[in-house]
Amino acid sequence: MGRHAALHPYRTLSALALGLGCTAATLPSLGTAAAAAPPPAAAPVEFAMDDPAFYDTPDPIPAGNHGELLRFQAIDTAFEDSWRIMYLSTTVSGAPTVVTGLVAAPDDRPPFGGFNVLLHGHGTIGVADKCAPSRVLETADDEYAYDFESAANATNQGWAVVSTDFEGLGGPGRHPYLVGISEGRSMLDAGLAARQLPGLYLSDVTGIVGFSQGGHAALWAAQLAPEWTPQQPIIGTVLGAASSEVVEFARAGVNDPAAAALTVSMIGGLAAAYPEAEAAIGSVLSPAGLELLTLMDEHCFDEPVAMPQGALVAADPTAVEPFASLLAANTAGTVAMATPILAFHGDADQNVPLVTSDTMTARLCAAGQVIERRILPGGYHAAAAAAAYNDGTTWLTGLAAGTGAATSTC
Repeated sequence: MGRHAALHPYRTLSALALGLGCTAATLPSLGTAAAAAPPPAAAPVEFAMDDPAFYDTPDPIPAGNHGELLRFQAIDTAFEDSWRIMYLSTTVSGAPTVVTGLVAAPDDRPPFGGFNVLLHGHGTIGVADKCAPSRVLETADDEYAYDFESAANATNQGWAVVSTDFEGLGGPGRHPYLVGISEGRSMLDAGLAARQLPGLYLSDVTGIVGFSQGGHAALWAAQLAPEWTPQQPIIGTVLGAASSEVVEFARAGVNDPAAAALTVSMIGGLAAAYPEAEAAIGSVLSPAGLELLTLMDEHCFDEPVAMPQGALVAADPTAVEPFASLLAANTAGTVAMATPILAFHGDADQNVPLVTSDTMTARLCAAGQVIERRILPGGYHAAAAAAAYNDGTTWLTGLAAGTGAATSTC
């Protein structure tokens, strides 16, 4: 599958080779309010191309509405007009935060009404800031941006592609990995922010696409959209091997050392979003697991580093509160949405097995969701990304134009 093969979401978590120390007290808390009211957000500021100060977190974070564009920066790419963006969002606990992302638009004259918008959720790359796709695009480490570059081919079909880094990737705090509300808000708010870019003419019509972790995020974005961003109507959602079944992924690392690092990253994500999980993290992670979690803040998931010695998981998080309830609550696709879903999954996927797609699809069908699933014979994990970005964009284009129709395979 070429460079897409580098985007397996859980491909090397168990092979991380790391070595610092961590205690539960070192984990970030997102629930602390500032003592004084922050200043209001001003007009978005343009940063010079390649100015690294773009990523400096505003201090204090300005007051404003979620989705408000704070900063933008043009990127020198060969294939379309591209920008980095920084925008306001809201954490699960309700605190203001800033999130970064990428925007790619066709370099053609926009149609009447503006380019339609495709919100993109990328696959797992890590939880460290240096892995954020917007940071590495057009650099020596741009393999972490290849998922965005593939999705940005939708500009050839007339879409503007808006891809969030996700909360905590490129912005302050630890990334709330596989926390649905955080991911969904990051995606939706990126769409609002992109519509404030000077000189970029975008319509209200919006599609959603996500691969792997991004598929989990895409489902949450579609679910949250009617209330979180009603001014941004969604026409459909495309999934590529969505990591919907977070309970099963968390449980996998309890008895399988090869999957334990994935469990560690998920527990760290919950601790970043929920104070009760932060307070109880020592009940499910061992000292080695806490050590690994700190090192994940500095390294991407495919970096070779020395693994901490000993078992990483101290107890099954799916059987210990508050983790059991929080994991269940972050399962994706538990309610029907008003707009259709197109899901792709390879039957040879070893990273997000097809059985997880079986479970997700059955649950959504029972809820009354219009969902079409296309199984890719012999397809490994990356095959679902290619199908979602190519065939999925064509499907969304038909829905937007009124020339296509959604079907259900329930």
